[in-house]
Amino acid sequence: MKRIIGIAAAAAAVSLAVAGCQDEVTTPSGGSQQPATTVSAAGSAPATVPAHSPENPPQSQGNPTQSQGNSRPPADTAPATAANGRCVSLTSPVVTQALATLGGGVGGDGFYAESGTDAAVGSCPALLWVRAGTPHGTASSPWHVMLFNHDGYLGTATQRSTSYTSVVGSSDRTVQVQYRWLAGNDANCCPSGGPSVVTLTLGSDGHSVTPDRDFPAQAIAPK
Repeated sequence: MKRIIGIAAAAAAVSLAVAGCQDEVTTPSGGSQQPATTVSAAGSAPATVPAHSPENPPQSQGNPTQSQGNSRPPADTAPATAANGRCVSLTSPVVTQALATLGGGVGGDGFYAESGTDAAVGSCPALLWVRAGTPHGTASSPWHVMLFNHDGYLGTATQRSTSYTSVVGSSDRTVQVQYRWLAGNDANCCPSGGPSVVTLTLGSDGHSVTPDRDFPAQAIAPK
C-alpha cells in the first residue's frame, strides 16, 4: 500500500468518470488521454459506464470535468504528474490544468492541490490521486479527490464536491476515500455521519474506475 501525504482529505447512479443522475468521475478528453468510466452514488449497485465527454455530455448533469492533454517524451516512463523524482507533484502542469477544470469553491476561489500520492518515480502506482481543497477552507469546506493514471487526468471521484473527505489508503490500482457528513445538530467541526469508505479501483483498461459501493448521498453537496 502506497503511503499518502498531506491531510487525509455522490446520490446518483455509479460510474467513475462519475456519471448517473448524481455523481460521476469525470474523464478528460483530448490529447492522448482516454476516457475513464463513471461511478454512481447511493441507490444502485456499483457499475461502470462510459465517461461523459464534450461529444457525449450527461443528460441530467452540468458540464463534466474536462481533462487536459499532456505530452511527454516517449522515453519518459514517469507518470505525467511526476516531477522532482516524485510520482505526483502538486505543482505539475497536469495537476494544475486538472485543478482549473473544477471551477470555483468557497467564495469563488479555485481549488488547490492539498495532498496526493506520495511515492518515488520507479515505484509509482497505476492509480494516482490528489486531494483538492479550497483556500482558507476547513474540513467542512468543499473537497474533491482527483484521479490520474500514468498518462494524465481521469476525473474526480464525485461530480459534486464533498465535505469531510479524506483519502485513507491506496494500493497499486485502488484508492480508498472516506466520507463523513453532518447529522442532526452536529456542529461544523464534528460530523457524526459515517464514516463510509469507498474503494475506487482502476480497471484493466487503465482508464475506467469503479467504486465498490454507492457513494453516501448525505455526503454529496447539494446542487
